[in-house]
Order: sequence, then structure tokens, then C-alpha cells
Amino acid sequence: MNKYKLFFASLLLLAVAPACTDLEEEAFDVLPAGNYYQDQNSIIAAVTRPYEHGHWAGWDGDRWLLTELTADQFIWAQKGRHGQDGGNWVRLHRHEWTPDEGAIYGGWVGPYQGIGQVNLIMEDIEELDYANFGLTEADKARHLNELRVLRAWFYTFLIDYFRSVPIVTKTGEMKANSTPEEVFAFIETELKEALPNLPKNAQSGRWDQGGAAAMLVRIYLNSEAWIGESRCDDLTQIAQGIIDGEYGTYSIDPDYKGPFRSGVNGYKSPENIFEFPHARNIYEMGWMYNATQHYQARYSLDNDWGGWNGITLAPSRDMEGNIMDFDLGLPYEHYADDDKRKQPFRTTSLNGDYEGFFLIGQQYGFNYDKGYGFDSTVVVLGTEEYIGKPLFYVDQVGRFTEGAAGLAKGSHIETGEENTGVRMLKFPWLPETQGLFQTNAAPEIRLAEIYYALAECKYKAGDKAGAAELLDAVRMRNFPADEWAEHSYVQNPGLLTDEEFVDELGREFLGERHRRTDLVRWGMFGNAWWDKAADAADKTVFPIPARALNANPLLKPNGY
Repeated sequence: MNKYKLFFASLLLLAVAPACTDLEEEAFDVLPAGNYYQDQNSIIAAVTRPYEHGHWAGWDGDRWLLTELTADQFIWAQKGRHGQDGGNWVRLHRHEWTPDEGAIYGGWVGPYQGIGQVNLIMEDIEELDYANFGLTEADKARHLNELRVLRAWFYTFLIDYFRSVPIVTKTGEMKANSTPEEVFAFIETELKEALPNLPKNAQSGRWDQGGAAAMLVRIYLNSEAWIGESRCDDLTQIAQGIIDGEYGTYSIDPDYKGPFRSGVNGYKSPENIFEFPHARNIYEMGWMYNATQHYQARYSLDNDWGGWNGITLAPSRDMEGNIMDFDLGLPYEHYADDDKRKQPFRTTSLNGDYEGFFLIGQQYGFNYDKGYGFDSTVVVLGTEEYIGKPLFYVDQVGRFTEGAAGLAKGSHIETGEENTGVRMLKFPWLPETQGLFQTNAAPEIRLAEIYYALAECKYKAGDKAGAAELLDAVRMRNFPADEWAEHSYVQNPGLLTDEEFVDELGREFLGERHRRTDLVRWGMFGNAWWDKAADAADKTVFPIPARALNANPLLKPNGY
């Protein structure tokens, strides 16, 4: 998009910010700020440019990998000759990472790149006389304050991953670490001061009052893990205000798929408080498709992408087909059989309707005659261990094609095959021939998160009945009406235990970049799960990357 070209140059300025070096960005069409800001459109382009980086930071690559592959629900198994990748994914899964880990560096540099972009653009905007562009001081205040919220959002990654990090608010700054308490206070102050200067229910992809309030709920929920201080009283006040419509109008989507098909055919889910919108050939959610889908998935899902056959759900079953005995993990089998989300994914109409969140079992070709669904007469074949044979996804990990020798190798993250693992399609991949592929938005914060956060505070305070009501208000959409009674926490209060609450968080927010943070908050991140022993030392905070320490002499190791 040409209107954004200037701001690729801004990334180069981050070389003087903490550790943001060697960003491999190319500057082109570089213009002085005074020549660039010529009209209202150029100002809007400047304000929205860091949102594009925000989408990348949240939903493409290292930040997703750090949050999900270090937890219990997803793996990137080595599948024969593919996926070894220098042991990167093995180390993340088993909590054996080092300060030189590429994904950990990405968890540091990605947010700081976004912060640098925001700082540069805020400095530009502060110097502009908006009246010269037909805009008002209220417009200027909105733009500056939504950028403050975006910057605070970038800082939530840094405090979550590293705790003690520099607070950089101006271009060219090189600063030492601030304490976790100082970073938390900075984020909180930015959000609270920005919130009243923002509109309610802004267009998709722009921070507004609801988004700022929801982010306050998010930091209050994790405050005890981050700074050793419970903020449940503050959380309760803000969360209830969001639910009551104080910061905008939102409601739980009655369709379990609704928040994830937002953007398709113009649909906007009332549940999504903040989402990153997508459009084909403009801005796409390609990384998630590539990372999670098999090379042959394009023949089942009707698109022209290949997929990397990388990330799958962690296995629920051992090599003999038995459900394994772990409290954590086993994500597919933690869904009840009558849970609508557990259905195999398939499209059901020309309009982008679909059902189910997973690909499992035999894979079939897309039904081009109908324009949706699968053609059971067209069997998709494997290309590696199952070359020329039907491709059948299993909820297991093992070298089954090697017979007794394969069984002896056991079920480990290094012993997968091309059909290893259930594939997540919670974020739907809809038909390209219908113009629907990659048009769904990425839901960054949903109203369901606010319900669950408030429920968690109530539960931990001993109000299990209040927690059950809030959770059920979301969960009931996932089950047929005639089977809901047996799943309701309100009707079955004994079901809701600590372990069940953590399982429920995993089911509701599967793949939404919550899991590591949730496990840390509940004190379970160091526990054992499939192919991972209990941690011998505290791994709840990542080490500040070696490259970051080398680039900034003021920066000190964070003690982990």
C-alpha cells in the first residue's frame, strides 16, 4: 500500500532503541515529515501504520510461538525430514531455551519495533496544526491517545515475557531496565489517561474506549503474576462496566463461530472488542494458515497456498490409541464429544458458513461442484511417509510407518510423521473460489475474555456460584440445547474446580495467544505434560536476549 511506504523507513530509526538492531528493513520513498503530511489521508495513514505492525506482532510468528508452543496445547513436531529446525521447537516445548533463542529475541524486538513506530508518529503528530488539514483538536487528541493505547499494548508483551524492561517513549532513546512495577504503572497510566479521549465502538482495527478498558482488565488479571499484587477489585469494576455497556456496546455472540468469522461477507461480531481486520491481497492472516496446515490442505480447503505442515495440537493419545494420563495438555480430548467446536471442520454453504474447529481423520478434496464442503470420492494423498496413500490426521505422535522400530522410538516431539496431529481451523480458511479466503479478522480481545476474567476473580475469592454464571453465559452456545444441562456449571457446581477452570480457559481461548500467560497465572506453567517433565527451575519469565544485552550497554539481565 503506497501510502504506508514512508513508515518502513521509521523502522531503521529503532536501531538506537534497546536491542532493536539489524531489523533488515529497507527504506524507500523516504520523505521528510513536513513533505509527507499533506492532507487528512496522509495523517490517517501515519496513525494506522503501526496497527499493521501490531497485527504482525500479535498474530504472525514469534509472539504466538512463545505463548503457545511453550505451553501444553500446541506443538511443532519434527515430521521425518521436516520440522527439526535446529531444535527450536523442541527447546520451546520442553522449556530448555537459551538467551540466544530466535523466538525469544522476536518476543523482544517485535514489540519494540512497534513502540518505535508509535513514538515516531506521535512526535510527528504533536508538531502538526490539525486545523491546516481540516481536522480538529479533538481529532488530534483521539489520534494521540489511540497511539498511546497501541503502545501500551506492545508493552504488555514485554512485561509478560521479560518483566523488567526499558520504557522508551521518544525516538533515539537508549534506557536501562525499569522495574516490573514501573512498567505496569506506565501501562496502566497510559490506558487510564487515554480512555476518556477515545470514541466508543470505533471501526474495526482501531483502539477505542472498549479496547482500552478491556486491556486494563487484561493487565489487572495478570498483575499478581507480573508484580505480586492482586488487582481484582479494579478488574471487577472495569469488567462490569464493559459488560454493562459503559465503554461501548458489546454482547456475547450466540454463534460459537461468530467471533472468528467476523469480517466474512461484512459480518461484524458483537463480541469482538478489538480485532485486526483482513482483506485478501491487502492484509492477510497467512502465517497462521502456513504454520498450521499440511502441504496438501489447499486441495481440501480450496486455496492456492501450500502450508508448512508445522503446528498441530499436542497429542491426546499414546501410540496404542489410549488417552494419556496428564492433567495438562490433551487439548482435543478436553472438548466433550457433544461440544459443537469438536466437530470436523467443513464449509456448509456458498456464503462462508461452516462448522467445527478441527481437521482430523481422512482428508478429502474440496467439492467444486457445490462450491463448498468435501467430495468424499476425492481422497487427498500424502506426500512424505504416506506418499500415494490416504492422508489421515491422527491425534497421536509416532513413527507408525516404521513398524516395530518406529514403536520403539516412542511418542516424542522428534518422532512425528506427516499426518501427526489434529489441525486447528478455529480461524476458518474459507473457499478462495468464493472470494472468502483470508477475509476473517483476528479477534485480539473478545467480550468472552472479560466474562472469564471476572469469573476468575470471583472464583478465586470463593464466589464459585458467581463465576459459574459468568462462564455459563458464554459456554452455553457450544452445546445442543437438549444436552446443555449436564455441562452447565450452574446446574453442576461440583464440576468447577481449579483444574476444570484451567481446562475451560484452554478450550475457550485455544490458539488465541493466551495459554502460557494463563498457566503462569495459575501456577501451572512448570508442571509436566506430554513429552515435558516438570521444570526443575522457574521458567515463568524469559531471559532478556543476549543480542539485546549486547546492543544496549545500559540494559541488565533480568535475573532469570
